[in-house]
Amino acid sequence: MNIKRILFIILAVAIVVGVVFAIVNVKKQDTLVSSNDHLTEKLKVVSSNFASYDFLRAIIGETENVELTFLLGPGKDAHSYDPTASDLIKIQNADLFVYVGGEMEGWADRVIESLDNKDIAMVCIADYVETMEEQEVDGAEEEEEEEEEGAFDEHIWTSPENAVKMVNALEESMERLDQGNREKYRENADKYIAQVKEVDSKIQNIVDNKVRNRLLFGDKMPMQYFMDYYGLEVSAAFSGCSTETEPSAQTIAYLIGKAKEENIPVILYIELSSGKVAKVIADEVGNGCCAMQIQTLHNVSLDDFNRGETWVSLMNRNLDVLRAALQ
Repeated sequence: MNIKRILFIILAVAIVVGVVFAIVNVKKQDTLVSSNDHLTEKLKVVSSNFASYDFLRAIIGETENVELTFLLGPGKDAHSYDPTASDLIKIQNADLFVYVGGEMEGWADRVIESLDNKDIAMVCIADYVETMEEQEVDGAEEEEEEEEEGAFDEHIWTSPENAVKMVNALEESMERLDQGNREKYRENADKYIAQVKEVDSKIQNIVDNKVRNRLLFGDKMPMQYFMDYYGLEVSAAFSGCSTETEPSAQTIAYLIGKAKEENIPVILYIELSSGKVAKVIADEVGNGCCAMQIQTLHNVSLDDFNRGETWVSLMNRNLDVLRAALQ
């Protein structure tokens, strides 16, 4: 065998070895990247409504391995919401899905039944508080469609007592999902609960010093838990879950009469509402009566959402409104 042939064989072997080594090395790198991707993949938490989203946001804090999604999104009416294809994908890919349930979120049960991913942790947050049935509200328009028998009022978050229960339930859910950060979640939850109790104390002080006991809404009234918690009476153009937008002349006349009779200085309207009806009633009452917006945390405006407003900050915003209305 001549020298050239020997050198050719050696070179060929070297090339083959090099190619094999390169392939093995690429596979190792791919495995390493895949492994790292798995290790750094974020836990996906999806919340249907603002209050639960806000509580989760406070609990999670600066934890980097959790991605939190507000499914409804700011500026939308929860009663008319239907999940889009994109929303369904978000739920399908979630590790934890939090919803309120009830008639307002009747879509949730249908979505859950259709999911392929059965490993998603599901939390119906209404299961963690004492719910009440929809109640008739003084002055409110009667619904054309009757409520389903046994239906509960879904606006559970308006009571500070319920807010605390919700925070605790969601913190426990995060602990089960992510044991490694359990101490951080508990610490964050306790801090937020302290803020909820602080604003509760401020509202209670206003209620304790009230000169009247009635709030009057020229709008929907999704705050029955709040009213019961503070022992307040209420009149309104519509009940909490009404889909109507314009009250009858008879309803407006009744509310004007009630405001004059009890010398009510403020007519309330809720977030995401024009306040038109409340302003009409206030103008007719006269004598300094005015319309003011109260935050029910049913949802938030896009501006408030972008500013990072929270359950606590929005309830604090209500202090001056409640003081004007009750004192």
